[in-house]
Formats: sequence, C-alpha cells, structure tokens
Amino acid sequence: MLEQTVCRERLLPAESLRYVQRNILILEPQSDASKMVALVCHDLRLPLTAILANAEFLTQSDISETERNELYQEIRWSIERMNELVTSLLECSKGCDTLRPAVRSIVDTVERAVRMTSVRKEFRHIMIKHYHKGLAVGWFDSNRLERVVANLVLNACEAVSPDSGRIVITTTGNQTCLQIGVWDNGPGIHPAIQDSVFQPSVSYGKAEGSGLGLAIAKKIVEDHGGEIYLDGESETGTLFKITIPFCHSGGSNPAHVCRSDLLHAHVKKRGA
Repeated sequence: MLEQTVCRERLLPAESLRYVQRNILILEPQSDASKMVALVCHDLRLPLTAILANAEFLTQSDISETERNELYQEIRWSIERMNELVTSLLECSKGCDTLRPAVRSIVDTVERAVRMTSVRKEFRHIMIKHYHKGLAVGWFDSNRLERVVANLVLNACEAVSPDSGRIVITTTGNQTCLQIGVWDNGPGIHPAIQDSVFQPSVSYGKAEGSGLGLAIAKKIVEDHGGEIYLDGESETGTLFKITIPFCHSGGSNPAHVCRSDLLHAHVKKRGA
C-alpha cells in the first residue's frame, strides 16, 4: 500500500448563491487557433517563473558550487521546456502537432514537475510528497505528462495554505497501466463547478483564473488514450486521478490498451 498522508480536515465556508456566481469566471468561446495559443501561453508561465526563481537563487553569495551548478541545470531545463512548448505551437499551426511517446520514467517526470512548481517563493513552505509503487518505466510522452502533473500541482499549491499546505502525489505502474493521484488538503472544489471542472471556460475563486490548467491536463491525458477525473469520494481536500496505458515491449507503443478498457475499469471500480 502507498503511504497515506493524514491531514486536518478543511471545510468550505458557507457561501450564498450570489457569492458563488460572483466567483465563477465564464470565458467567451475561442477559435481552435486561439485555444492553442492560450494553452501554450498558460504553460509557458511555469518554466518562466522557474527561471526567474532559480536566477534569484544564483545571485546569493552563500551557495556552494554544487548548488550553483544544479540551479544552472534547472534554468537550462526550464528553457528546454519553453522551447518544446513553442515548437508544439508551431507544429499545431501546421496541423502536425502529435505526441512523442518513448520509454521514460514516471518518477523522473513527476520530480521535474514538482521542482518547476515548488521553486516559486510563495510555495516554498508547502509540503509536497511523491510516493511510487510498481514499475517506474513505461511508454508515454514525458514532456506532456510533465505538463499535466505540473498543472495539477500548481492548482493544488494555489488552493492550500502557504504555511500548512500538503500535497501528495502517488504513482503506480504495472504492465498495463499507469495510475497517478494528486491530492491536496485545500478547501476542495466547489460543487457549483465540479461537473464542469475540465472545461476551459470555467474558473473558480481566482480573479485572474483562466480555467485552462485542467483543460490542458484532460487533453494530454486523452491524447495518451487515458482518462482523468475528480474523485468525489475523497473525504477531505481535492483528489484528481489519472490512468493511462503504460506498458511497452521492445519500445513499441501499447496500442492494444485502448481507452475503452480504461473507462470500463474505472466504471467497475467506482461501482464496487
């Protein structure tokens, strides 16, 4: 069994319908091109923020040479992520934007996503834990799945207390599927938007929210032939779960694990 984090329950405050309506942001419909520009711009902010934060660390005089090299590598890695996003946008404009799956480690992917997010000054006191069980290496697009995890962790960091926030990421891999869970001890997602939480036109509780993070996650997961959903059975906080095909044989794509199989397994589990 994966190690579980026990936390103090944090409940939603009582809110009137008027207050709920005032905090739900509804965006205007966009063209396909505008949607892609918005998605890429949204995800560019993460590596840009990481570059700025790590550059600030580099200015400190009391860091060791090892730490300095690590910060430099983090900056280079963030620039590579930005280049990948710009390339994705360019390929989309040509109608050829596709996944680039390969044999990769989900542990490395999650760790990169966490580092990119947790480096922000306002998130440095939030406890983020990752627990893995089973196979760590499988067939997926590491850069894009990293965006999924980063967006979920970013949302969680923004939802929890900056001083007592806790986020738990669990990954479980086997010869068929990879399962990912991202849980936080924040106030939870308001019932008013739970049914539409993955729509790019809805955001709650953020004055400048775009509602794009979960929409990006959903698209990437479904492009992998998997599914993502909000677990309504979580007693506290917020829990998102992901399942994607994971196995590989000689580097071949596990196309035989189709999305309908994953959905069937999910329905069976929820009905148990």
